[in-house]
Amino acid sequence: MTRTRSLMLLLVAMFMFSTAAVSVAQAEKPERPLVEEAEEINKEKLEEAKEKNKEASEKTKEANKERTQKRKEKNAEHIERVKEKNEVRIEKAEEKEVRDAEKAAAKKVREEEAATKKAEKEKLKKEKEEAKGGGEGEVV
Repeated sequence: MTRTRSLMLLLVAMFMFSTAAVSVAQAEKPERPLVEEAEEINKEKLEEAKEKNKEASEKTKEANKERTQKRKEKNAEHIERVKEKNEVRIEKAEEKEVRDAEKAAAKKVREEEAATKKAEKEKLKKEKEEAKGGGEGEVV
């Protein structure tokens, strides 16, 4: 009888343990949302993500516009600086051309004066020789 009683107590204890384990397992399981609720949650998340992407895209476009505008302004300033430098170079080149032309003209005048002086000296030399020679000349 003690054996039967022990078996009975064992069976009752096992039944109680299994029932307790099932209720603990069910209590631990989180309540799952229904499929429709899950789809609604996914749609909301998708809409939020789309909105964030749209905002990020707009920010990127604005930043690109600003960068493009700044680059255009810098390029325009660079072009103006280059134009100014080129104008200065052109002015210097024109001034040099004028100076070179003046130098060339002065050199030509000096050469002409030198040639004239040389011709006068030769003429004077011939006149002196003719004067010394007393009219000796070639007989034809």
